[in-house]
Amino acid sequence: MQKKLLAIVIASTINSVWAVSPTEDNNVLDDVIVSATRSEINTAEAPASVTVINHQDIEKKGAENIVDIIRGTTGVTLQGIGTGGRKGISLRGMSSKHTLMLIDGKRISSSNDNFGPNTDYQYDWIPVGNIERVEIVRGPMSVLYGADALGGVINIITRKPSKKMHGNIKLTGYMANGDHAHDGDGHAVNFNLSGSVNQQLQFSVGGLQSRRESVESKLKQGQSAIEGRDKQQLALGFDWQPNAKNNIKLEYTIGQEDRWYDTQTRRKKGYQSQYDINRKQASLGWKGKLGEMDASLRVYKNSIDIVNKATNGVRATPKQKLDDTTFDGSLSFPLGQKQLITTGFEHRKETLTHKRLKGGKGNITFKSLYLQDEIDLSDNLLVTLGARLDDHETFGKETSPRASIVWNATDHLILKSSYGHGFRAPNIKQSSADYVFSLGTINIKGNPNLKPETNDAFEVGANYHAKNYSVDVSIFDNKVKNLIDLTGPINNRTYKNVREARLKGIELASNIALRKGLKLTSSYQYLNAKDADGQRLKHRPQHTLSSGLTWDKNSWQVYLGAEHVSGQIIEHNRVSTDVAGYTLWNARISKSLNKHMDLALGIDNVTNVRLEDKSSAFLHEEYPRTVRLELKGQF
Repeated sequence: MQKKLLAIVIASTINSVWAVSPTEDNNVLDDVIVSATRSEINTAEAPASVTVINHQDIEKKGAENIVDIIRGTTGVTLQGIGTGGRKGISLRGMSSKHTLMLIDGKRISSSNDNFGPNTDYQYDWIPVGNIERVEIVRGPMSVLYGADALGGVINIITRKPSKKMHGNIKLTGYMANGDHAHDGDGHAVNFNLSGSVNQQLQFSVGGLQSRRESVESKLKQGQSAIEGRDKQQLALGFDWQPNAKNNIKLEYTIGQEDRWYDTQTRRKKGYQSQYDINRKQASLGWKGKLGEMDASLRVYKNSIDIVNKATNGVRATPKQKLDDTTFDGSLSFPLGQKQLITTGFEHRKETLTHKRLKGGKGNITFKSLYLQDEIDLSDNLLVTLGARLDDHETFGKETSPRASIVWNATDHLILKSSYGHGFRAPNIKQSSADYVFSLGTINIKGNPNLKPETNDAFEVGANYHAKNYSVDVSIFDNKVKNLIDLTGPINNRTYKNVREARLKGIELASNIALRKGLKLTSSYQYLNAKDADGQRLKHRPQHTLSSGLTWDKNSWQVYLGAEHVSGQIIEHNRVSTDVAGYTLWNARISKSLNKHMDLALGIDNVTNVRLEDKSSAFLHEEYPRTVRLELKGQF
C-alpha cells in the first residue's frame, strides 16, 4: 500500500508539471550558488546535484537547527544515532560522518566521528536567524573541500551585513502534545542586527536563546526518547572595504549548550546523563581583485569542548576537546575566453584532547592543493575538470579527481554527467595504537593498520525548466571501499575496515508555480544500498518522499508539507528489523500585520506520529504534535 501511495503521489506531481497553464506573473527562478565550483553559478547549470534552501524557506519551516532546515530535501535522510533521539544527516545513503559541514566555506570540526558515533555536535554552530541560505551538494566533493566529503557538502551561507541599519527579533513558543506534562515544550528567542559604522565598515550581530524539554519514552518508563536542550549562541561579524578591490572580514561565533536525558545502565540502574557543549569559531579573511584574478586568504579556528556528567553514582564519559586550525587560500582567473581556472591550498591541524590517548592528546596535520578548470567548449557545453592532492600526516598522499559535463541541449533542457572520487582518512582515535576506551563492560580499541575510506561516484541527470516550473532527474551509482566500523564482541571491540558497499538510486524533484501565489515543490529518492555480499545496508530508507504546497495572498501565507519514509532496516541490540514506514505532516499560516510585525501559527507533526508506536527498533524519535506560535518584529 505504501509503495502504491508513493507511485500515485509521484505520478500526480509529474503530471501536474506538464498540465500547468502558464501565467504571466509566475516564475520559477534558479538560485545562484557557490558551493559546487567555489564560484558563482546557476543551480541548473552547476556541475553537481545541488539544492538551495533560502531564508524564506527556513522561516516557513520554523527550524530550530540545521537538521530541521534541510530535512525533506532531495537526497537527504535522517539516521537515528541511538542517544537521546539524536539524528545524523545522510546524503544519498552515506553515513553522517561522510557529510562535510561548512559555514561560508569554512569546515566545521568533524566531531561526530572524533567524539563517537552517537554524537551530532557538528550541526548547531550558529544561530538560525543568521543563516541566509543553505546549499546542499550531493556526491563526492573531495576535489574542492578535501576529506570527509564522500557523501557531499552542506554549506551554510550567513547573512551579509546591510549598509543601512536593519534588525529583527523573533519570539517562538512550542506547546507539545506529549504524554507527560511539558514533554517537548519550549521557547526560542532569535535576534539579528546589522548596519554601517561608516562607508567602508559594516557590522552584524546575531544571537539565539532556546530551550526544549525532554520527551519521555512511551516504551521505556522513566527514560527519555528525546533529550532536553538549552542553548545560547552569539555571532559577531565585521566587513571592511578599504577600497573597491579589497574586502576584509572578521567573524567570531560562540555557543554554549546543555543537554540531558534519562537512561539506564546495562544492569538496569537508572540515571540522568548531562552534557555541557561549548563551541567557538574565529575567522579572519581577505578577498580581493588582482587584475583579472579573484584571490582570497583566510585563517580560522574551531574549538568544541564536551563535558559529561552522570547522576546516581554512574561514571561519566571522559572530557573531550577538539581543536582545528586552518589556513587556506584560492585564486580564480580566466584563461583566454573559454576557461576559468580555480586553484588553492589548505593547511589544517587537528588536535584531540582525550585522556585515553597517549599523553592525553593526539595531533594530525593535513596539507592539500587543488586545481579546477571550467572549460566552455561551446556556448552550450561546459566541461569541468579538477583534481586535489591531499597529504595526510599518517596515511600519506591521496589524489581525488573529478570530471563533469553540462550540456544546454535546448533553451529549456540541461543534461549533466559527472564522476567524482572521494576519500576519508581514519580519525585520531581510530588510528591510534594507544587508544583504549573502557566504560562498564564496553572496551574499544584503536587500530594503526586502518586504511582510508574511499568512493567512486557516477551520476547522470537532466533539468527541464520553463517559466512556471522545473523538473530535475538524477541517477547515481556510488561504490564505497574500506568502510570503517567497530567489530568484535561488545566487551572487546576494535576499529577495522570491514566492508565495501554500493549505493545506487534515482532522485526526482519538481518546482511548480501552479498559478499566481500558489507553488508546489516535491522530491523523491529511491535508494538501493547493499554491501559486497548483496545484503541491504541498515538505516538506509529505500523510499523518501517530501512535498510542500505554499499559497501567498496579499499579507497572508499558508504552507502545508509532508515527509514520507519507508523501506528501512534498522539494527538495534544486534537484531535487524524491517520497520514500518511513516508520514509526517506540518502546517503553518502567517500574517504580516504591518511592515514591522509578522505573526505565525504552525503545527508540527500534525497527526502526532510517534516512531515508538511503529517499532521499538527506531533509534530516534520525532517530537509529538507541537503547536508553534511565532511573533517577529523588524525595522
